[in-house]
Amino acid sequence: MEDYQDAFLERHQDTEVLHLSNRQVAAMHFGGVTVECLLKSTIIGNLPRGTSREWKTEANNPGHTITNPGHDFQDALSRCNRLNSRVQKFPEVRKWINIVENPQGHFIDMRYCGSEASEADYYKKWLFAYKSLIGWLQKQASTL
Repeated sequence: MEDYQDAFLERHQDTEVLHLSNRQVAAMHFGGVTVECLLKSTIIGNLPRGTSREWKTEANNPGHTITNPGHDFQDALSRCNRLNSRVQKFPEVRKWINIVENPQGHFIDMRYCGSEASEADYYKKWLFAYKSLIGWLQKQASTL
């Protein structure tokens, strides 16, 4: 079984190391993975009581209907109504989500990018959005 909370903590450290090493593309890629893990940890943590803390699949019925959202942040948010409702109330948070999910194309696809970010200002904007989003999501996860 996946441990999204521990994966979040590890990927968050990885992203910081990449940032400090000026590995911008890798930091944006891993930053997206970091947010993905935090979203999945939040979803799993908010599954109905008495259900198994795993995704529903064709072969697995854990007592709920929540399936794995993959790498799509909007799809992940749609699986946690209370979190999604909070996101919709804050245009700035929606902006951060978009920047982190799609820094130069989708964050998952950045693993194939062979050059660093072309605009230093864009990376600064991404970093601000990433740090803001992580902080906001952690606060939400603790109060859902």
